[in-house]
Amino acid sequence: MYISGFEAATNANVLSGSLFEFVRRPSRISIAVMNDVVVGTNLFSFIIGDTTIARNAQIFGLTPAAGGRPLTFPHDFFIQNEPALAGDRLVLSITRGTGNQFWAVIITEVA
Repeated sequence: MYISGFEAATNANVLSGSLFEFVRRPSRISIAVMNDVVVGTNLFSFIIGDTTIARNAQIFGLTPAAGGRPLTFPHDFFIQNEPALAGDRLVLSITRGTGNQFWAVIITEVA
């Protein structure tokens, strides 16, 4: 499953309220978060269940979407194949400094 979006403001959980907020089956999770500006103070955090994968990590790199192409796996996905169990909550938090952020999540069910 693939879900993606665009954030122009700080968001505590871009997946909140979606069908993808809670993992339905054991899965592998990959995420991409990119800017539309070269420099900025944009941060992201990613949590699976009770495990913090990234906390206040800098979003770096100019999004390829600014160049006319979508986020591409695996090149643009800095977090890849993190394990998640059924019922785990996914939290992708984005703190906006400058510019806008593009994000994508791939959920690959393994069982």
